[in-house]
This record gives sequence, C-alpha cells and structure tokens, in this order.
Amino acid sequence: MTHPDRIPHPPADRPAEDQRVESARRYVQQLRAFYVHTGVFAGSMMIIVLVNLATNAAAGIAGEWRAWWSAWALISWGFGVAVHGLVVLLNRPSRSSSTWEQRQIDKELSR
Repeated sequence: MTHPDRIPHPPADRPAEDQRVESARRYVQQLRAFYVHTGVFAGSMMIIVLVNLATNAAAGIAGEWRAWWSAWALISWGFGVAVHGLVVLLNRPSRSSSTWEQRQIDKELSR
C-alpha cells in the first residue's frame, strides 16, 4: 500500500490529462508545505521577538539597536521562506497540456 504523502511518478504512457492532474496535485502539496513553513515562521518570530524584547527591557537596553539580535533571525529565516515561496511559484504547473519540448517536437514533425 502506498503511503498517502508519497506521490508515485506518473508513467510516460498515461494520458496528458492524468499527468496534468498529477502535476497540479504535487503543486498543491508544495503550496501546503509553504503555508506550514510560513505559519511556523510567523509564530516562531513572534516568540523570538518577545523574548528579545523582554531580555532587552530587563537589561535596560531596549533602545539600543545592537541589542535586537532577533533581527538576524527575521532576516535569515525570512530569506529562507522567500526562497521557498519562489520555488513553489516557479513549480506551478502550466495551463497547456504539453510541455515546451513536446510543442517544439510537434512543430518539427509537422514541417
């Protein structure tokens, strides 16, 4: 039995519509993973900033920019989330039923 999170690769002889559905299904799973990543980022960053604020306030250095170490976590992890979003966006399935390569092959064969 196949694990529900694992998606088998479609065979090459399946109809184009089945391949499009499979591609869309993979995209939705990637999008869901991105949403989870973004949610964990937002929740964790709230906690990190609050801890940073509390420690800075207790030390009396809340006004010093160098005391805000949470900015480094925000910048670096935020960059990771942005790259993840870009990867998901670039992996969006195309609306056409055939790939660029297949269209070029068809064009050559029709000559």
